[in-house]
Amino acid sequence: MIEAGPDAAEWVSVGGAIRERRRSRSLTMIGLAELCELSQPFLSQVENGRAKPSMASLYRIARALDTTPQALFGARSGAGSTPMLVRQHDAPGVPVLARAEESAVRLLLAGDSPFHVLEFVGMPTEFMEFWEHDGFEAIYVLAGQIEIEVGGALSTLSAGDFVSYPAHLPHRHRSLSGDGARVLMIETTVEALPDKRPSTHVPTLRRKRTTRVSGKR
Repeated sequence: MIEAGPDAAEWVSVGGAIRERRRSRSLTMIGLAELCELSQPFLSQVENGRAKPSMASLYRIARALDTTPQALFGARSGAGSTPMLVRQHDAPGVPVLARAEESAVRLLLAGDSPFHVLEFVGMPTEFMEFWEHDGFEAIYVLAGQIEIEVGGALSTLSAGDFVSYPAHLPHRHRSLSGDGARVLMIETTVEALPDKRPSTHVPTLRRKRTTRVSGKR
């Protein structure tokens, strides 16, 4: 467990989201503790914003509540009518493990957005438990070298390499470069879009409407 720090208000919001989802499923705190294999006193502190769980613990909680850790971090979608700018130190950071100095995840885009963007700054050098959830996921290696296991297949990725996969496949990754590995992860809540047309950033050209004047010949 990590005591909540300067970003305590963010964690109070996360704790409230956990409590709301738990109650909507008619789960007691003891029941949730059993599902995610964490202690009830620890969960109580998390729900009240007095403790900051690691990403590993947050994933267990989210999985038991049928959601993802990123979705618990408020409405940070930026999907409205104006752009959302996230400065370097603005994104909430979540330690991957209880040892915060080893690795952390910066939640660049979370909440109710149609997709989530995370940056792993430093990563554990040993594999953790598998992650499985709905949607689609992609990883781009920014620096260092990592090993990723997806659906039982192992791959080694270096800076500039990219991989994508359905997130329901058991997946996990680790650093092969000590604390020098940095990874950008993008995930969606769906595996495929119903609209099969390719997306594009090319502006649509509007045809110039002409008015035909009819007259007698």
